[in-house]
Amino acid sequence: MSIWGKLIGGAAGMALGGPIGAILGIAAGHGVDRVRRLDNIESNQKLSNEQKEQIFATSVIALSAKIAKADGNISESEILTFKKIFEFPKEDEKAISEIFNSAKQNVQDYKQIAKQVFDVFRDDKSLLLELLNSLFSIAYADGDLHSKEEIILLEISKIFNFSKDEFDSILNIHNSKNSRESSSIYKSYKILGVTENSSIEQISTRYKKLAKEYHPDRLQGLGLPKEFIELANQKLTVINKAYNEIKNDKKNS
Repeated sequence: MSIWGKLIGGAAGMALGGPIGAILGIAAGHGVDRVRRLDNIESNQKLSNEQKEQIFATSVIALSAKIAKADGNISESEILTFKKIFEFPKEDEKAISEIFNSAKQNVQDYKQIAKQVFDVFRDDKSLLLELLNSLFSIAYADGDLHSKEEIILLEISKIFNFSKDEFDSILNIHNSKNSRESSSIYKSYKILGVTENSSIEQISTRYKKLAKEYHPDRLQGLGLPKEFIELANQKLTVINKAYNEIKNDKKNS
């Protein structure tokens, strides 16, 4: 069964508690009152691997919906990007659509969802990194990053315990604007999260850290869906290119 298929079923997520359990419960037609009665009963108990997978998959869908709705409208390009990133089976589309539609109704509770995700996966930083990367992909689907989308992404990154430098690095990896600045060596430094004054040793250390975080073998070990592995490979290509450009810049300076 795919990670998405685990979301299907009338009782899916009801034992999870928290905002993610609420989204699953409401999407399954249980209603808000019943969800609230169960909300805090199981939330502090030890989660099974299946429940963790439910939380991860649901948070991806829910946070994607909130990012897409942040600027007021969900564009066709954002929907297509979501479907392209997450190639879920045809039989799962209805359940995923119900979760997406339920989550987009209230953009403001994204922090509560992000906090629940962090509570469960605080020791899996690579997993949190890939979740954040997927949200950036949704935000950039229409070719631009809206200020409201950037605010939400920054707040989620803080909840996930990423530094501002790490956030800026992720932002620049995804930034597809064709400005002079973004196509220059300046952007390569920003992608690695270093400056032109950084030593080659500091730059190499930073590069190795990023390469390790985005390495497909590491992500496969976390049990991530193949869609996330493919996204990570794309980002690793960008990182490698930036590192090579910086090395050439340092050599010629």
